[in-house]
Amino acid sequence: MDILDERGELTGEVAWKSEAHRDGLWHRCFHCWILIPEGPYLLVQRRASVKDTWPGYLDVTAAGHLAAGEKPLDGLREVEEELGLRVDSDSLIPLGTRRIEQEIPQGHDREFHDVFMLLDSTPPSHLRLQTEEVDAILRLRLEDIPRLYADESVFANEWRAGENRRMPIRLSDFVPNEDGYLSWIAEKAHELLS
Repeated sequence: MDILDERGELTGEVAWKSEAHRDGLWHRCFHCWILIPEGPYLLVQRRASVKDTWPGYLDVTAAGHLAAGEKPLDGLREVEEELGLRVDSDSLIPLGTRRIEQEIPQGHDREFHDVFMLLDSTPPSHLRLQTEEVDAILRLRLEDIPRLYADESVFANEWRAGENRRMPIRLSDFVPNEDGYLSWIAEKAHELLS
C-alpha cells in the first residue's frame, strides 16, 4: 500500500498492511455505507470472527485498504467481494475523507478513509457475504442511531448464514470511534434523503 504523510499526501514509499499497522504509517482506505431509502435503513456489517482487528464488531457496510497505486474508487471492488453486490462507480456519493488514529492490537492504525454512500434497495437476504471478511449484515433503522449515542440498546435485523433474526445492539458493539463516525453518517444519510 502507498504510505502517506500526516496530510494525506503520497510519500513515494510503499509497505505491507501489517507493516503500516505495526509502525503507525499513514495509509488510505475505502469505506462504503449502504443506505436503503425505504425505511430508511443503514446496513452495517459484523466483522468476521477470524479478522485480526475488531473481530465480531459492527462496522461500515463494506471497506478495505487500497493497494499501492490505487485511487479511492478502486476500493469499490470491496462491495462486490464482501457483499456480492456489483455497483457502478457513478452510483457512489462521496461524503469526504476521514482521518483517524487509534491503537490496535497490532500497533497504531493511522488511516485516511475515503467515505462514500450508496443508495441501494437490494434486500439483505440477497447479499452473498464473503465469510473470511463478514459474519453477518445488519439492517439498522436510521432513526435509531441517536438512541445508540444516548447509551440505549436498539433492535436491528441480522442476516447470517441464510437466517434472519432480530437482535439488540449497542454503540459498544461497533468498532470504537471517538469522532462520532456513525452519527456523522446518519446525518449525511438524512441530508441525502431530504
